[in-house]
Amino acid sequence: MWISTIAVIVVLVVVNLLNNKWAKQHYLLICLVATGVLLAIARFDGLSWKALGLDRDSWQPGLIWSLGVFLAVAAFYAIAASIPAARRGFNDKRAAEQGWRSVLYNSTIRIPFGTALLEETAFRGVLLAVVAQGWGWTAGVIVSSIVFGFWHVLPSLDFHENSGAADVLGQGFRAKATSVVLTVVGTGAAGVGFCLLRGISGSLFPPMVLHASLNGIGLAVSWAFARRLRDI
Repeated sequence: MWISTIAVIVVLVVVNLLNNKWAKQHYLLICLVATGVLLAIARFDGLSWKALGLDRDSWQPGLIWSLGVFLAVAAFYAIAASIPAARRGFNDKRAAEQGWRSVLYNSTIRIPFGTALLEETAFRGVLLAVVAQGWGWTAGVIVSSIVFGFWHVLPSLDFHENSGAADVLGQGFRAKATSVVLTVVGTGAAGVGFCLLRGISGSLFPPMVLHASLNGIGLAVSWAFARRLRDI
């Protein structure tokens, strides 16, 4: 169990550096390969597909939950986009610089089959199950959520530079550190929510769909406001 936990974390550290520093251009491939490696570690450790939230009995209820989650996220963005004060939250230079083909690819391929697939398999599937089998579900939720928070340290620096955060917090070291801390705490808390959804639904599919929907629809809405609705 200790060996498997350490192995999972080592893989995640390497993948995080590859995706954010060393090989950004191969992001999707890295995510797919890493997902397979993490599942192999889990299976080698004796974890069942049920423990990972991927057994066949969970497919049907998981898909029903997933549909509900997707509709809820779509409704959330529709409401947020209709509120003038909330539209500032969609300010993202990275989205504004993309063409429609890039946005379509990122929101329908890169995010669902890269980001969401890898991160949910890693944190709400493998790491959660590996820790839970030795120390219990609560420990699994805590550990996976803490690691999920720190997983976002490097992305938070990029987000700080390309979103409204820099305008609010500034550009200095202290401002960037504040942005990183807020991101780690925020994503760590979100990780707890993803774990709870995983536990309640009994399937890994709903948190995957929630993750993909939040990021994918969010990107599309941000692009729409940045490129088409600047006058609003």
